[in-house]
Amino acid sequence: MRLSRMLFVLISASLVILVAAGFASATPFGKETSGGTAIVVAPAFSPSDLRALPSGNWITNGGNIYNQRYSPLDQINTSNVAGLKAAWHTHLDGSGKGKKYSAEGTPLVYQGTMFIPTGNDDVFALDATTGQHLWTYHSNIDQKNATVCCGWDNRGVAIGDGKVFVSQLDGKVVALDQLTGGIVWQTQSVRWQDGCTITVAPLYYDGMIFTGVSGAEFGCRGSETAYNAKTGRMVWRFYNCPGPGDIGFGSWFGNEWRNCGATVWNTPTVDPDLGLLYYTTANADPWNARGPGDDLFSSSFVALDEKTGQYVWHFQTVHHDIWDYDQPSPTVLFDITIDGKLRKAIAEPGKTGWVYILDRTNGVPLIGINEKKVPQNKFQHTAKTQPIPVGDAFAMQCAKKSVYKGKAPDGKPYKVGCIWDVYDTKQFVAVAPGASGGNNWIPSSYNPNTQDLYICSLDTDLAYEAIPTAKTKYLGGQVFIGLKFGVGNTNPNDFAGYGGHLTAMNMTTNRIHWNNKLPHGDCYSGTFTTAGGLVFLGLTDKTYRAYDAKTGRDLWSFKSNDAAFSAPGMTYTVNGKQYVGIYAGGSGNTPKAGHGDSVYAFSLDGTIPSGG
Repeated sequence: MRLSRMLFVLISASLVILVAAGFASATPFGKETSGGTAIVVAPAFSPSDLRALPSGNWITNGGNIYNQRYSPLDQINTSNVAGLKAAWHTHLDGSGKGKKYSAEGTPLVYQGTMFIPTGNDDVFALDATTGQHLWTYHSNIDQKNATVCCGWDNRGVAIGDGKVFVSQLDGKVVALDQLTGGIVWQTQSVRWQDGCTITVAPLYYDGMIFTGVSGAEFGCRGSETAYNAKTGRMVWRFYNCPGPGDIGFGSWFGNEWRNCGATVWNTPTVDPDLGLLYYTTANADPWNARGPGDDLFSSSFVALDEKTGQYVWHFQTVHHDIWDYDQPSPTVLFDITIDGKLRKAIAEPGKTGWVYILDRTNGVPLIGINEKKVPQNKFQHTAKTQPIPVGDAFAMQCAKKSVYKGKAPDGKPYKVGCIWDVYDTKQFVAVAPGASGGNNWIPSSYNPNTQDLYICSLDTDLAYEAIPTAKTKYLGGQVFIGLKFGVGNTNPNDFAGYGGHLTAMNMTTNRIHWNNKLPHGDCYSGTFTTAGGLVFLGLTDKTYRAYDAKTGRDLWSFKSNDAAFSAPGMTYTVNGKQYVGIYAGGSGNTPKAGHGDSVYAFSLDGTIPSGG
């Protein structure tokens, strides 16, 4: 799970079915940009197209199907980025601007047209050189949806074969006509009334759309599903909690697999040479009081045959997770030389504060991940060991004693501990990272020139006390966590804790290259990096910033006039000019960041000053 407005409420309260296009509407503003150039229809992209580095267009959520968020563009670079200004600024008609929404969508750009969703699952097509609105799709999703976990948000769309694909909070997957925004097809993937929603950006690949389901905190059974991109028909579905007869079924106690969590927060990656699709999963539900077992494939890397959805391998980062130490950030693929051999790697920073680096052919650790003994508790049926990566931690892993000097919500003193310390029904136990700590949903980026992974993280701690097993019962559509929270003497409105870091972690060693404690605001937008030697990052103080990829030096900043940059940025070119694009709408998970509906594009000849 991601720490969210839902978690704040809990603490404060003490804790293919094709349907007619009439279900949603599209308002076409036109098929041409302001310069008179028609919107160019995207082809059925080939694997080579989708694996290529984004040198002009940005056609997948992660830049390419490796999710590297790296661009070979260098027109904007360390020597001139100080002169970067906004080239244009537009508003998205107030969509997703309310307090419940989070603006976390990465823009896509193809041949001069930008596609961007809001937290209400509305989609906008914009002229990527001016910000002019070309068409708008209105989702008309049910505002009475009471099972959205972790903010009303949409992390991005997919494009391909003349369509724009959007996954929605109401459980629908929708294909839009790229020229008009009109609905081509829509499929009801899951039901929000059952606690299942979708927040991930889908992936277009091999004529299919891949998307995971969210909603672990409502007892949703996590899955990854492939749909035919032309028709919306389901091709395959893989459940992350195996049922009877499936691989891993014996890792669950009794019928816990039915309402197990292990949902998906991230867009998958693909290796076309291996034919494998990769993603990672959320924690098991409820958080506590489960029977014995590792609970596969919760808190895990999962590799599937992309054509069939058949299981190939997995690696679990947290066994029997009771702390919400899941893997919500997108996986990243890259090839790297280790011990003199070129290896196919997959990596992801976790909420534990470590980076997990595996061989993507088989799931075996490349740097080393050792099973080590951890504290035990009979009530929680704790795993005897946990996987500990060789290398450096990038986030704090022990709670601050000074914060937990007072009484816990149960009137007893807090017990203050570190990662892997166990809570039960007897006492609140404070651990770090907290549920929002380490690396959350926030995407990382990989620069092949530095061989560094650029990680956005938060230092947090949080205290937990279990609810007795008899009170942990699943009721459809209701919160299914099974514990109480304590935040010590910190401000309960500020779950960011002790601030953010931007860390460059070298992937050949899993050691910190450089680490910036961010004095300006908390790190929430994720990073992207370029051949110009830059790393871009948005902060909750409403600034968007650029850093030197080699040294971490702060080189440039721009301040928005309404809300924070809580979405990942990207870069593209039109007519030979490089732009940096970003959605600035704030987040329901960071109350101080404000709320807005702005989209900015920056260039070296921009004219809009900071705050414009």
